[in-house]
Amino acid sequence: MRLIVCSNSAPRWQDGAGLLPRSPGGLVPLLATLLGEHGGDWVCTMPADGPRGAEPVEVTRLPGDVTLHRLRLPPATVEQHYEQVGVRVLLWLFHYLLDTARQPGEGLAEAWPAYEAVNRAYADRVTSLMTGSADEFVLVNDHHLFLVPEMLGRRADRRGRVAFFQGLPWCEPEYFGVLPASIRDRVLTSLLCADVVGFHCTRWARAFLGCCARYLPGCAVDEDGATFDGHRTRVTVAPFPLDVAMVERLRGEPATAEWRARLDRDAGGRRMLVRADRIDLWKNLPRGFAAYRSLLDRDPGLAGEWWFCAVATPPGRPTERTRDLRRECEETVADLNERFGAPGRPAVSLIYPDLATTRNCVVAALSRADLTLVNPTFDGMNLVAKEALYLGERGPLLLSVNAGAYEGLAGHVTPVHPFDVEATASALRDAMTRGTAPAERAAARRLLRGQDATDWLNRMMEAER
Repeated sequence: MRLIVCSNSAPRWQDGAGLLPRSPGGLVPLLATLLGEHGGDWVCTMPADGPRGAEPVEVTRLPGDVTLHRLRLPPATVEQHYEQVGVRVLLWLFHYLLDTARQPGEGLAEAWPAYEAVNRAYADRVTSLMTGSADEFVLVNDHHLFLVPEMLGRRADRRGRVAFFQGLPWCEPEYFGVLPASIRDRVLTSLLCADVVGFHCTRWARAFLGCCARYLPGCAVDEDGATFDGHRTRVTVAPFPLDVAMVERLRGEPATAEWRARLDRDAGGRRMLVRADRIDLWKNLPRGFAAYRSLLDRDPGLAGEWWFCAVATPPGRPTERTRDLRRECEETVADLNERFGAPGRPAVSLIYPDLATTRNCVVAALSRADLTLVNPTFDGMNLVAKEALYLGERGPLLLSVNAGAYEGLAGHVTPVHPFDVEATASALRDAMTRGTAPAERAAARRLLRGQDATDWLNRMMEAER
């Protein structure tokens, strides 16, 4: 099989380490694993701090028959494509975060040509790489590249097979309809030019099919896909796997041991309630802190028995909303500590690990947790939930029913309704009184060990046939 993969996210190469980053999961590590196994081409955007040159594409040939094609695009075009359309419209749309009284606004029409231009650059590069061989598989990823399938054409007009994977949630038709009709319908018709479209869970797949049925006259939808304009597109569920081998390597690294020792000191003999998130709007940190405050209001003595360890990492591209969110979290934590903490023994700690050991800190915290809270408002999947189940030795996992991971993990977690602060507080209190039986933890680990990158790719390819 010959792979051609596309992602706006760009990997790095390091001699002796291979394609980076190497984390326990997510899009870039998954693509790195697949290309490491099969070889092929990776088309991505040159990072903003990358070298600039005259050639529009920097081509780097790597060991293992892997070639990186990093597109050099005008900075203003990249900013409009990524920030104005990718983040401020599409990312917020799929997480139900648009201020619909004002958004989408006129800025979308101004930025849309740049979005088209970036997608065209990707499609042109992919077209130049496609040979039409029977085993060629083109994998386009995420909302940054919605128009690439359309630009590659349907099966009768192009060479090779094309799949698209959506790592974000997909919103329900009523909310998707806030997009201008021309953009709304173009996104849908473009994705239906692919041979397969994949999602992390059934809920997102059904929402996508619901949008196709609602907005595309003549589109025939069933539980397995959609037929539109004479072309059949299969829709599949293929959640990202946890890279168990990478988790085990991280668990054994000296930096992880150092973080474990530091966290044990900070806990001071108390049990640990843990969360680990990027400071993104949908991760729902404020309601998690509010639920803990409600719990302490009812039983202040819990602050002497428990320590809330919140590991926080910065978002990929900060906005004024994420900066406000960080400030709100810090003010809330300060208030909680003033009310319920003691000198040298904070009730809650907001921990910002250094970039080099972020993953080590997360692994250390999750492996020490007596209870873990993962409560996003909506999330495409949420890898932390899988990490927590695999690493946790003692405590239960409270998981939002709106995380894509919930579908596959429901039998191993306690459900949380993320918008209900008091219900979350009650769930926390109940979970504090019980542990997780070793047999339950072993069953969860078996489930996670049975998922890998090959299984994920097979789901995508089998759905296409």
